[in-house]
Amino acid sequence: MIQQKAFIILFLIFNFFSIYGQRTIKGKVIDEQMHVFPGVRIFENDTIQIGETDLNGDFEVLISKNTNELTFSWIGYQTTTISLTENCNYIEFILMAYTLYHYRSNKKVDKDRKKEFDKLPELYLKAFNNNIFKSKNPCFKQDFVPIKPALDSISKAFKEKRKVNKNDYKELDVGDVVKIPFGMDSSGTWTTKYSICKNCTEEDYDYVIEGEIINKNRRKFTLEIKITKIQNYDSLEYRGKNLGIGSNFKYEMKYFQVIIDK
Repeated sequence: MIQQKAFIILFLIFNFFSIYGQRTIKGKVIDEQMHVFPGVRIFENDTIQIGETDLNGDFEVLISKNTNELTFSWIGYQTTTISLTENCNYIEFILMAYTLYHYRSNKKVDKDRKKEFDKLPELYLKAFNNNIFKSKNPCFKQDFVPIKPALDSISKAFKEKRKVNKNDYKELDVGDVVKIPFGMDSSGTWTTKYSICKNCTEEDYDYVIEGEIINKNRRKFTLEIKITKIQNYDSLEYRGKNLGIGSNFKYEMKYFQVIIDK
């Protein structure tokens, strides 16, 4: 009997802290075109997925009372983290599309992104007037986050890779044998994969083409290769051309490295 009472007390204490140590957050997510947004993933502490929106763009999640940020994410849209306020238990949120800014400086990219971000108050008002949102203004805080530092870091990394590729290209001669890794991208298309080291093994990739260099175009930084071996499969369709043993194809070394066995 004493053990049963102790168990009940512990059970009640556990449930007390479970219930009162958490809070429920409900809400709706739409896109910039005022369409409801199903399937948006919601994360706590930027790493732990705690839910996603339903077919109507609505969601309900249970979070710790110590949690003050939620992150919303979906492919093709800007992953966005918002700061919760104490009385903000119903979130009406607009997820903005990810835009590619070609041929613009990283500074100009952030300038253009800021212009789009500044349109959010107008979009919230529009959603309210269209009876999509219940409130004119969100109850949470959302700050503009520049991506220039990240873009600068990526640019620097690519610059270093191109430098390595350029040195490797100079060392290669007609008659040398190289190995080129291929893999499938998110759309299901076979594409070249950047080799992070010269000593990588073929097992690290879906396809590995081995071939002999028969020509070099220094102006275009390109190798022309005659295929002598394809690992794992007999052929590979690449850029609309079926590649097999004996085929020739051109490989750009400006952005992609090769595996060199020397």
